[in-house]
Amino acid sequence: MPTAATAPRKRRTRKASATSVKQPRKSASKVTPTPVQSEPVVVKKEVESVEKVRRNLNQLDGFELALLPLIYLEGFAKLAFKIS
Repeated sequence: MPTAATAPRKRRTRKASATSVKQPRKSASKVTPTPVQSEPVVVKKEVESVEKVRRNLNQLDGFELALLPLIYLEGFAKLAFKIS
């Protein structure tokens, strides 16, 4: 078993480097990609009529119930600004 009175550990140090100035690293050459010609996007009008859906409060899910006060607040704000 080693005893407590052993010699202290020696630190490893690096050798002193030459006093030359470090050169900056060269970055990879920048390559510009050639632009790719794509076909024009055609927007199709799918919805022709919008139907209003009325449901009871017990049929709404959590997200819809969270949006209700915001919808009513928006309608109230529009009404208030319209009057004044």
